[in-house]
Amino acid sequence: MPILLSLDLLCESCSITSQKQNYISEREEAVKEKIILSQEKNIQKLNEIVQSLREELLHCRGGSEVVNSTATHLTELLTELERHPILED
Repeated sequence: MPILLSLDLLCESCSITSQKQNYISEREEAVKEKIILSQEKNIQKLNEIVQSLREELLHCRGGSEVVNSTATHLTELLTELERHPILED
């Protein structure tokens, strides 16, 4: 009879160990899923920041082009004025 009792205890122990391993695996998967969701949120925020910076850069470049265009136009006007003699009274 003691051998049967030992086998029953062994089977019960194996069952408990298996349940614990399943529980641990499920918890690990839940933690991994939370980490992935957190990383996806961070990636989304970074993408939004990158988009904002790109728009700001385009805006700055556009302003720079206006300044360069105005400066070029003024330089052309000055060059044209220098070509003409100054009339004195």
